[in-house]
Amino acid sequence: MEDLDQGILPDLLGRQIRLTYLAAFRLVENRLAAFGITPQQFSLLAIVERNPGSRQSLLARARGLDKSTLVPMIDRLERDGMVERRPLATDRRIRTIWITERGKDILAEAIPAVQDGDRAIGLNLSEAEHQEFRRLLEKVRLGLAEQ
Repeated sequence: MEDLDQGILPDLLGRQIRLTYLAAFRLVENRLAAFGITPQQFSLLAIVERNPGSRQSLLARARGLDKSTLVPMIDRLERDGMVERRPLATDRRIRTIWITERGKDILAEAIPAVQDGDRAIGLNLSEAEHQEFRRLLEKVRLGLAEQ
């Protein structure tokens, strides 16, 4: 198949980041499919497991999501028996999120698959390159936060 002229696209850093992100996301997504969860759900389970009883607003902020995006994700995890909502003791209108035993089991099984995927992402990098890559990504991210 003949390659198309991409013009300036290969020179755009944002596009290269996006293409790399999509490839990494698909790799992890494929590994998590065996556990019936998505990368987003994995991240949420990991945060809830480490921060039991957190409010939805705090979870949304930690994940970089707005509440309207987080609620359907929690709904699905709750429907699948991985998390549960409980009223806050001091204000029953506020719901807190707790990981269930089933959620803990799935998370524990999924962690090695995600770690394996993460190793595959950096497979072509030496340890020094891996550290430098992480440093540069953080530098770019902090620079964008200042915009």
